[in-house]
Amino acid sequence: MHLKLFDIHFDDPLYQDFLAQQERAYARLGHESMVRFGKGDPRVGADALSCVAAVDDDGRLVGGVRIHHGVTGELPSEIHLRSPEVASGGARARARGEVVAEVAGAWVAPHWRGRHLVTVLMVAGIAAAETLGATALLGSCSARLTQTYAPCGYRWRWDLPLTDVPFPGITSYYSLDRIEAFHHREARLARTLDLLGQALRRSREGIPEQVLRACADQLGVQLFELPLLSPQP
Repeated sequence: MHLKLFDIHFDDPLYQDFLAQQERAYARLGHESMVRFGKGDPRVGADALSCVAAVDDDGRLVGGVRIHHGVTGELPSEIHLRSPEVASGGARARARGEVVAEVAGAWVAPHWRGRHLVTVLMVAGIAAAETLGATALLGSCSARLTQTYAPCGYRWRWDLPLTDVPFPGITSYYSLDRIEAFHHREARLARTLDLLGQALRRSREGIPEQVLRACADQLGVQLFELPLLSPQP
């Protein structure tokens, strides 16, 4: 398996495949509406979108994330949370000269679930956002997923629980930090971001498997090992 960074063009067959698989993955969770941000939602504006996609040895997509470059439009969390605090936080960061991006839309194929691919994809998305010029990162997720994304460096605003507008009854939290801060969270995360950033600067065509194995070792996850099956009742 390797990772590939590419700019989104909506008529690209690769991205059409990405969207179709993302939609199926979200449908299993009842979150189909979140895919719209990757389909050219007009509120996202004219900003460029990029993807980090995981490609298996047979050339099939098995997971990915979108990178939203929030320059002229809104970012997904600014749209779906509809929170004055999130909007004002983003505005203040931009006023300070930050280039704010968001890594969003993470999905993983069913046969890769349980192997921490989502963690590697999210960290790769952060490294890609930085490589593409972002200096700050907005993010949000439901309370249920906060611990999933914490190893990626996100620090949630626990003092500000937010009602997720598309999904009433779900509590979400958001994070807004300079990407530089992610490099100072933990040594293993810093080393992983450096490994991924170096690979992306060498070639956007692919982060090879040996780099992913090194990243998995740094993060302490068993990316290439099959998960243990749950015992049958």
